[in-house]
Amino acid sequence: MNSDHSSEPPQKRGTILAVAALEQEGRPDVTDALQTREWVSKILEQAGWHVLPVDITPKLLSSTERTASIIRSPGAECIFNLFEGFGSDSGAEHRFMAIVEKEGIPCTGNPASALKACLSKGMTAERLTQNKVPVPGGITLFPGLTPSVILEKLRLPVFLKPLSEDGSVGINGGSLVEKTEQLEEAVLSRLADFPGGIRAEEFLPGREYSVSCMGNGPYRPVGVSVIDYGNMEGCLQYLDYGSKWDPESPLYDLTPKKAEGEKARLARELADSAGKALGCRGYFRVDLREKDDKLFVIDVNPNPDLSTSGGFMRQCRESGMSELDAVSEIVELALEKARRGACGGKSSC
Repeated sequence: MNSDHSSEPPQKRGTILAVAALEQEGRPDVTDALQTREWVSKILEQAGWHVLPVDITPKLLSSTERTASIIRSPGAECIFNLFEGFGSDSGAEHRFMAIVEKEGIPCTGNPASALKACLSKGMTAERLTQNKVPVPGGITLFPGLTPSVILEKLRLPVFLKPLSEDGSVGINGGSLVEKTEQLEEAVLSRLADFPGGIRAEEFLPGREYSVSCMGNGPYRPVGVSVIDYGNMEGCLQYLDYGSKWDPESPLYDLTPKKAEGEKARLARELADSAGKALGCRGYFRVDLREKDDKLFVIDVNPNPDLSTSGGFMRQCRESGMSELDAVSEIVELALEKARRGACGGKSSC
């Protein structure tokens, strides 16, 4: 899909609300959404939409009635959802979507149920395992549990990540534990920073794949990328928070290569299965890693970064889609999802 819309005047459409988080001291992963909203709004206006920006603040979201009134009052045909929660409250992401769904307003991206399931690394792993999607062995830890229980289930090295965060929050140089004597301090430190729990998983040392998908089911894989850490001496063997949000990070400018061949085919297949298992709609990204020539799903992101420099839009461009094509399709998928809901799940009434 690579349409040339430049010679055609935009068809006048209705109103779209472009929502994003606004807080006083937002982390880079949160404030990035405000910058993304600027270019998305320009694209939507090119497509003929009237765009109204709406800031979701912690104070606003604390009142369900007030939030519902704000998103309902303009009579918008659709909400373009760039809200990913707050720096200290990632769960706000699915609570906001639950309000939108109750109001019955078409909205881009995933439903509240998928956002909630994917936010919990433990719930994600459980759902995927139930649906026979391979995941690395893992265990969920909460404050009060003895770190040594990890060794009863997993072999070192293990990878530690917050149980309920996204955007690589909490992933840094200390996330990989390779020695037994490092384990207790690493786990207790992580639990102090994230008292809501952490997830310890078997570390998979192979290549990392990323698959971007669009669709309400069936899904269409937009592209598959791969990172081969074996060719990157002196760097972390995984993507940390800095690699995505800190320009000073040695991995910040890393551009994954386009994946091809049998592994790319398998990655697409597993991404499709993962999306189905978690009830994904609209668009999402699935990350996988390799061990012993096998692929395992390590993360499902139901609200991936849509900035022009992000992986999702890069894969769209590599597939031949313009930014206008990609943004327009995201909106059309939201409207299609709403029509299906009004027609009892059918594509048309």
